[in-house]
Amino acid sequence: MSAQPPQALEGSQAPSQIEFLWERYRPWVLAIVVGVFAALGVNYVLKYLDQKKVDAAWSGLATAVKLDAAYTKEEPSYLQASLAEEIEKVDLAKIEAAAASASDAQKPFLLLALARKAMGVADWARAESALAELESKFPNHSLVKTSGYPLQTREQVDPKAKPTTPQKPPELKPAAAGSAVGRMREQIAAARNYSRPEHFQQIKPHQDAARVRFEFSNGAAFVIAMMPDYAPKHVEAFLALAAQEGGYWKDMAVDEILRPTTFGQQPREMHLGFATTREDDRTKWTTTDPSSQVLDFEASDLSHFAGAVSGRNEADGKSCADRFWVVADDAPRHDGERVIFGFVVEGLDQVRRICEESMSAQEEQAGRGRPTENIRVTAVTVL
Repeated sequence: MSAQPPQALEGSQAPSQIEFLWERYRPWVLAIVVGVFAALGVNYVLKYLDQKKVDAAWSGLATAVKLDAAYTKEEPSYLQASLAEEIEKVDLAKIEAAAASASDAQKPFLLLALARKAMGVADWARAESALAELESKFPNHSLVKTSGYPLQTREQVDPKAKPTTPQKPPELKPAAAGSAVGRMREQIAAARNYSRPEHFQQIKPHQDAARVRFEFSNGAAFVIAMMPDYAPKHVEAFLALAAQEGGYWKDMAVDEILRPTTFGQQPREMHLGFATTREDDRTKWTTTDPSSQVLDFEASDLSHFAGAVSGRNEADGKSCADRFWVVADDAPRHDGERVIFGFVVEGLDQVRRICEESMSAQEEQAGRGRPTENIRVTAVTVL
């Protein structure tokens, strides 16, 4: 006797085939859906972690060459420094270290930045070696390959500024085949061959001029060569202070640094010489006490080229030898108002390093203030 399917009860409805299949395969369907979402979640996490590594690597590159400054500054582009100017603020060793550990995707850009920085400090051999490495290791990179359509840019100007004279639209230079590496070589050649007009030439200290070495608590050090033919009284007083046991300035802290801001391209400078800066408590520092080494102003006729060392001005048109400024950049604005009696002949990059030390946010905006951490003189040596 064959089995008969159960008869549906009156008033009820038999399950459809779809419902029957759903009930039968529901666990499998749910397992597949959960598996798909889990796989998508795992894939997202893996992609996120991978992208995080990539972002960190490229952020490190941007920081190494100061490219991040263009992203973090809120002021308009016409007030921002160029990338080449930002690279000038980075230590050569920092770019070297970044290039050594960079991936193949990043290294070409760091090598170009390294060449630019080396060019800025007149290290022509290092600039050429960086470009040669870029060419040999990455011959097909866009920085190396020759293009018939070179990129041309123009400086941004304030769109609200009203020019005093009618402005002509900028004219682009004729297209000339080349590459980024080739263009930089042309710039290096031009920089090497450039010589200042005679009336702008810097007067160098004599080879046998007395020299004084300053060492600081942050590891910086520089050597000042004297200019006795131009400011003999200042040189004599300065050397007498340096020859004191330990050096007159030992344990004093750098009390003021100046550097450019987004609103003013003032030169980088540092000041030293207030005796009260030996105190750890900064509230005891004073910059109003008169100098103990007041001198008559000497018209040295020297110009404030980078590395110039000049006495701080005192009241009544006097100058002094115990308190002095060191400029890290050309500062012709001070010509005639300070007495220059020496030039930094070794360690000018260290002067710039001190001038780039951190300051408070308010002082950073003003471009003038005291280093956040005390930078003290640890040794003064007459060479």
